Amino acid sequence: MSDRTRKIKELIVSRMNLKIDPQQIEDTAPIFGSEPGSLGLDSIDALDLVVGLYEEFDVEIQDSDMHIFASVATIDAFIEEKLTQVSQA
Repeated sequence: MSDRTRKIKELIVSRMNLKIDPQQIEDTAPIFGSEPGSLGLDSIDALDLVVGLYEEFDVEIQDSDMHIFASVATIDAFIEEKLTQVSQA
């Protein structure tokens, strides 16, 4: 697990007050919804995650970017893309 992936999982657990070990979160597990394996978060939680990701990684997430919250893997890929864009600018 990359350092960034670990930080994303820790941020989710911390900001959402989840009572699980961050390492228990599968990279591709759904973050929202009530299906088995999902973290069961909702749209209100997404707003808190947007703030947390901005504070931790200094990336802005627009309304049109909300698809990134499908899983930890999609959040990680989005952050990687944003950080790459910044470093190339």
